[in-house]
Amino acid sequence: MLYSSLSMNTKKLMIIIIAILSAVLLFFVLKNKTKSTDTAQTSSPSIKDKPTFIVDGYPIDQVPLYKLSKVSSNKIFVNTDPKNLSEFDENNFAYFNVVFETEANQQEFFDYYKKLFDNLIVDESENRQMVKGQIGEYKVSAAHYGSDNTGYIQVHLPKYNDEKIDKYFIDFPQILELNSNLIEHEKSYGLLNQKGGEVEYTKYFTVIDSGDQNNDGKDDIDEFLALEEEYQKKYKDKPEYLFDQKTGRMSWKDSEYESTLSISRDHGRIYLMLRKKI
Repeated sequence: MLYSSLSMNTKKLMIIIIAILSAVLLFFVLKNKTKSTDTAQTSSPSIKDKPTFIVDGYPIDQVPLYKLSKVSSNKIFVNTDPKNLSEFDENNFAYFNVVFETEANQQEFFDYYKKLFDNLIVDESENRQMVKGQIGEYKVSAAHYGSDNTGYIQVHLPKYNDEKIDKYFIDFPQILELNSNLIEHEKSYGLLNQKGGEVEYTKYFTVIDSGDQNNDGKDDIDEFLALEEEYQKKYKDKPEYLFDQKTGRMSWKDSEYESTLSISRDHGRIYLMLRKKI
């Protein structure tokens, strides 16, 4: 009986020891796992340490980029073309435009921004894959077309002629001299996440048709042809000059800028685009 009692006590002791050892082992496994996770998080660069390609002044605190994984481009536009209406059916407007990769699916994306809006202006997610609303002083549109992981945000400024906008265009290179036949209707400044990062400036101009001034039933001047010849003469000696007669696309190198001028008869416009490395 004594031997049996001792045997039972020994078994109980062994069970207790095994339980304690298991608990200790589990503790160290979890501790090491947590440490490894912390180390991995510490060693990985935070999003703040990566180039974000967000234009200075974009209201990121008020209009976040939901589940952001990468910004493809961020630009600010100012448009004064009387024929153009904004996403909110307004003339003369300025807005930030962001194209970014998001980890959110389309439904999550729309739900997030609809909750973020102070008030919902329009929900076109069923047909145009877009929602619009007001956040503070900004009118905002958020689009996601569902076919990929790309999100599109437009943040419209209260005033298109706000003096704070001028800072983006102070350094706009004076590469294209204004012609009396041209009216500037849009300009933009932005950052592009490509080729290691680029700065981009754009403008477009409408071309004034002088019409039939001598009343002979014919247009007196082909303004587009006159401008095409003028710019060919002006830029043909620039480095890397190319001109495509069929498309009206002219390109050349001007100092640090890759310059592209497109003469578009179909649109009645001339487009200028300048890019340089960041």
